[in-house]
Amino acid sequence: MEKTFDFEQVGKRMPYDVPNDFFDKFEENMMVEVKSRRSKKPLRIALSSILAVAAAIALFFVMQPLLPKSNVDDFESVELAFNNLSTDDQDFLIQVYEDEDILMNDFEFNP
Repeated sequence: MEKTFDFEQVGKRMPYDVPNDFFDKFEENMMVEVKSRRSKKPLRIALSSILAVAAAIALFFVMQPLLPKSNVDDFESVELAFNNLSTDDQDFLIQVYEDEDILMNDFEFNP
């Protein structure tokens, strides 16, 4: 079996044809498009940043009334919890605070 291989035929057949100045015009058109998009990019970034900040502020004001509000301050809640204890437990806590409270025992109170 005779093998004949012609390197002249490899990759030489093109099924299409383009005009002579096609690639030059293509490059020019591409550069014009890239430059126009590059000039619009800072405007898009600024606009999207402004919209994001406006959306965050709107979300804050919409969600604020839905957040739980505490009408009782800390001292009132402690006093309420203390009043719910039995008398023995109240006496025990008072005794512990009077005898073992470091701050109360270290400082002398002279009115």
